[in-house]
Amino acid sequence: MKKLIFFITLFSAITAAVSNAQPLNRSTPDANKKSAEEAEANGNPYEALSLYEKVYDDTKDRDIAIKIAKLEYELRDYAQAERAFGRLVTRDRKNELPELKYWYAMSMKYNGKYAEAIEMFNLYVNDASAQPDLAQASKREIAGCELGKKVKQPENLLVSNIGKKANSPQTEASPSYSGGELYYSSLQGKEVIVVDGKQGDWYAKVYTSSKSGAEYGEPTPLGQQINREDWHQGNVSVTPDGRTMYFTRVQLAEGGQGIAESKIYYSTKGSDGWGAANEVTGVNGDYIAKHPCEGELFGEKALFFVANMPGGKGGFDIYYAPKKQDGVFGAPVNLGEVINTVGEEASPFYQDGKLWFSSNGRPTIGGFDVFESQWNGSVWSEPKLMPLGINSSVDDQFYTRTPDGMSGFFVSNRPGPNNLKSKTCCDDIYNWEIERVKVDLLAKTMRLRRKGEKENQPLTGATVQVFDVTTKDPARVEEKTNASANEFPFTLLPEKSYRLIATREGYRPDTLDFNTVGIKRSTTVEKKLLLRLLKVEPVYDTFYTNQPIRLENIYYDYDKWDIRPDAEPDLQELTDLLKKYPDMKIELSSHTDSRGRDEYNETLSQKRAESARNWILAKGIAADRIVPKGYGEKQLLNECANGVECTEEQHQLNRRTEFKIISGPTSIVIERVEKRDPKQKSGGN
Repeated sequence: MKKLIFFITLFSAITAAVSNAQPLNRSTPDANKKSAEEAEANGNPYEALSLYEKVYDDTKDRDIAIKIAKLEYELRDYAQAERAFGRLVTRDRKNELPELKYWYAMSMKYNGKYAEAIEMFNLYVNDASAQPDLAQASKREIAGCELGKKVKQPENLLVSNIGKKANSPQTEASPSYSGGELYYSSLQGKEVIVVDGKQGDWYAKVYTSSKSGAEYGEPTPLGQQINREDWHQGNVSVTPDGRTMYFTRVQLAEGGQGIAESKIYYSTKGSDGWGAANEVTGVNGDYIAKHPCEGELFGEKALFFVANMPGGKGGFDIYYAPKKQDGVFGAPVNLGEVINTVGEEASPFYQDGKLWFSSNGRPTIGGFDVFESQWNGSVWSEPKLMPLGINSSVDDQFYTRTPDGMSGFFVSNRPGPNNLKSKTCCDDIYNWEIERVKVDLLAKTMRLRRKGEKENQPLTGATVQVFDVTTKDPARVEEKTNASANEFPFTLLPEKSYRLIATREGYRPDTLDFNTVGIKRSTTVEKKLLLRLLKVEPVYDTFYTNQPIRLENIYYDYDKWDIRPDAEPDLQELTDLLKKYPDMKIELSSHTDSRGRDEYNETLSQKRAESARNWILAKGIAADRIVPKGYGEKQLLNECANGVECTEEQHQLNRRTEFKIISGPTSIVIERVEKRDPKQKSGGN
């Protein structure tokens, strides 16, 4: 049993067009049966189904029950079809209709009940009266069900319906993304369409929609240069450069039964939009041509398309035709048995040497599944089933990809947000995306702990470089310096190898290698780099009696004389010197700049000198060994006297604390200490 012509031929050539039952007065079973047969013959399956159900309610006729089950199946109401075929198989105790097991198993497969479907397929295969073609098909379906039991959706594959505005309750098909617009074909109906005798604008058209928030917005039909009046337009495909659009124009046969004509057209885009469409030359004929997509083969552009021309491998096969010029192609060539099967192939899409297409003629987890094949310059590779998420237990077609291969679209009749009839009756457009895994690296620079320290300490002022060492030629990714902290954030890519190098003046660099291979979810990675202080030979200075020795790191807050914490290390060093030379006596002096009154500056400097002396005395040094002296502004080191305009740096030179030997050793040796920047310098005095 083949699917209803609207859901295979027209459905995949353009979009679905189905009918609705008309209000009827109560009729006899015979009258209803006759009306149902007429509706079925005229391509109005929903009306036929409704009428057959009335007949069965009155007669309980098994043949009518079979009609109902098959119509449910053809209309892709697989939940109802499974129940209907299940009742028939259960009641067929004499095994008079063994082929019903096949359709029962297919219904269960479409509902994702793989184990139950396998059991029923096996019952049919082992039935002596099984039809050879259906028995062979059952073996293929069993293989597909086994795949269905095993497949899992990749964790980083995100799939979503593009929304109720772009997707109507009717069927949508052939999404093609270009220039920020999604092109696709649709009937855009909210009610079942009556084909036979229907008047008005009920034809499939090519629409565009753009993203509005998380979903796509209301569609807009293209003009009459594309959407020709009284024809169905479908199978739209825009070339990667956005300049050419291919699509099909379809005429139904008399009374809506089948397709009278389906040919491929093209349009080019100019400054005013899409131009008038013309029939392509070379690929159309006395057969159904559909699903065009421009690609490349044997080093030249080609048009891939689907047709049922004589001599193919099955019902519909994929062909290619070499491109000679715009709209003109050479003789079509069948892609061969690696791609085409005794079943049907559909919706080819080409990108960078790969072909994606749908097929129901090989083991699938649903009906039509999406497959991928690689062209190596002379032959196609064995098609590989795309993962769960792209494929499902129902029909999945019209798979496309964006240029970076990280996202795209496809069409499926899996349960969606709005449906015309059953949950699986009608196709919607879905967006797929590979989650863009982001690896946030937080590098930290640490100083190797010193003697007496329990842990390594944060090291500021370092520089961290990141190199990509995935290939033999390392490439620097980024470099950061952090003067105030020891943290360095970087954003890296998955499936890469990296090297970190941390440097700081006076420290030995540290290098760390790591990789992001196998990371499937966005994550944060913390890495610590350990720098060791270089051993620097100390530099010593010799000072003599009465030679001023400046304490470089003694600072006071404005108008204060309290000893600040950052002054204590230098005062401790002076204390250590007094202990090293026990007979040494010193004058400890404090100086100000010239700003302020002379008497005030002298008093302030005296208090500061005494404050420093008291700090040292508290460490156990005898009071008679230190003479505090405040000189105020009497001993300036530059020309910045009263009334002379000077910079803050020049004034700072005069604000100092010094000591000199006044008795004891005639000379002392002192290790040179680097001057530190104060946290807060006074603005004067």
